[in-house]
Amino acid sequence: MGRIKREKIIIEHPDLEPFEPSLKTFLEWGFDGGIRAIKAAGYKLGDEVTDANANECFRKGIFSSFAQTQSGIGWLFIELERKRLELSKQIKQLRSDRSPALQGALELQEAIINRQAILTRLIDSIVRIVFPEGWQALTINLSFQRSGCRPGPDELLRVLAVAWGQNQESDREIHIVSDLTNIVQMGDIIRIRWDQEGVYVRLQEVKTGEMNDKLGDLIDSGGGTLSITDLDEIESKFGLHAREQASRIVRQRDKFREFDAIWQLHATADPFEKKLFEALAVEELKPMPTYLSLLPDLVADAKDRGMSVYGIDGCFWLIALAEKGRARLGELKNLHHWLFHLKYPQLECRIEEIEALNRQPPLINLTAHNMNYLRTRSPLMWYPKDLVLDVVMDRIRIYAQFDLDAFFEIASKRNLKLAFVTGKEGEETRRTKASTPMLGKQRAYGVKVKFSSGRELKLPSAFLQLVYSELVDPTGILDFIASLDEIQQRM
Repeated sequence: MGRIKREKIIIEHPDLEPFEPSLKTFLEWGFDGGIRAIKAAGYKLGDEVTDANANECFRKGIFSSFAQTQSGIGWLFIELERKRLELSKQIKQLRSDRSPALQGALELQEAIINRQAILTRLIDSIVRIVFPEGWQALTINLSFQRSGCRPGPDELLRVLAVAWGQNQESDREIHIVSDLTNIVQMGDIIRIRWDQEGVYVRLQEVKTGEMNDKLGDLIDSGGGTLSITDLDEIESKFGLHAREQASRIVRQRDKFREFDAIWQLHATADPFEKKLFEALAVEELKPMPTYLSLLPDLVADAKDRGMSVYGIDGCFWLIALAEKGRARLGELKNLHHWLFHLKYPQLECRIEEIEALNRQPPLINLTAHNMNYLRTRSPLMWYPKDLVLDVVMDRIRIYAQFDLDAFFEIASKRNLKLAFVTGKEGEETRRTKASTPMLGKQRAYGVKVKFSSGRELKLPSAFLQLVYSELVDPTGILDFIASLDEIQQRM
C-alpha cells in the first residue's frame, strides 16, 4: 500500500518574527499591482485584454509592484540568511558538545530554511509571470546547470541595491536578482523590458570592488578559464573566499556564452518529431483547462468538515485535509485505505483487499510537490490568497491521485491508444535524458500514443504529470493529444 510520509512543516517559530503577515503583504502588494493600476485609472478588470491603454496601465502596475515586492522579499531573505549562517556555527558546536539544545536549534534552522524557500518561490512566480512566452523553458534549463551556492549576504545586498536603483529608472522594465530565484541562475541581474513590439531579456553581471577587478584580470590573462593550479594560487594569495568568487565569475561568463546556444527547440533525434515541435511553436493552441477554480471550494469544505474529496474525469482525485481531518484519520497512511473504499463502496473491508490496495496509484502532496519542483505552477500562484496562505502555512494539505490505468481506458474510448515507454525503449529514453520516470510508474519513461490514423508519437512523462505541475484536467490532456494528430495531418 502506498505510504504518505508524516511531515511536520516548521515555518513559524517563537525565536523569529511571525512570517505569515509578511507573506500576506507580499502576495497582496506584489500580485495585485496590475489590478490596482487599472482601477485607479478608471478601467475595469478585463479591459487590459481588449484596450491597449488599459494594457499599458496594467503592465506598468505589474512591473512597479513586482519591483517593490522584490526589495521587501530580498531584505527579508538576507536577514534570514545572516541568521542561518550564524545558527550553522552554533549547531556545529552544539553537535560537538552533544548538547540537549541541539534539537531546538535544528527546528529553528528548519523554520529559516523553509521561509527562504517560500521567498525564492515567490520571486520564481514573478519571473514566470513577466517572462515572455517560451523563454520560461530557457530559465528552467539554466536552473539545472547551477553549481555552487548563493553569494554571501553582503554581496547579495549589493546586487539587490543595484537592482532597486535600476527599477526606479523605468516603469517599462524590471530588474530581478538572479540569486533570489531558483529558475534564473545566469548573471547577477536579469532585466526584462516590454514595449509595443514585445518583451526583451538582458543579462547583467554585477561585480564591484578591487578584489573582483583583480580576479577579472587574472581570468582574462588565462584566456577566460582557470586551472586547479590557478585556483590554488588565488587561494594562497587572497584566501578561500577569493577562490570561490573566481570560480563563480568563470561560471557566470561560461553561462553568458551558453545563453544563445541553450535556447533551441525540443531536442529529438526523430526528424518527424522535430517537425511536429516546430509546427507546435507556431500553432495557436487553446490553453488546457485546469481544476484551479475547484480548489477554493475543496479547501472550504475541508475547513468545515475536516476533509473533502473531489473526483475529476473518473481518473483523478483531490483530497483536502484540515488539521481536524488529520486527527480523525490517525496515521496519514490510512488516507489510502479510506480513499480506496470511497472509490469502491461495493467492496467490504477485508484482509484480501491488501493486494488491490498495493496496486493503487500514489497520493501526491500537491502543495509540497509544486513548492519543491520548478516545472510547476507554484502554490503561491493559486487563488484566492486566503487559500494560498492556508496551504503554504500547512493548515490545509491537498493530496492528488492520478489513476493512469483508468486514464488509459478513457483514452481508448476516444481512439487514442496509450502505452508506457518501458523496457529497452525506456532505458534508452532514460540514458538520453529525454524523459524522467513517471510518478507512480518508476519503470516507465513517458507514454507512446497511437492514433486512429496509425500515426504514433512519444510524449515525456512530464506531459502527463501536468495534472500535478500545472493543475491540468485529465480530459484537457487528452484533448491536447488529439489535437497533435490534427496538426500532424496538416504537416
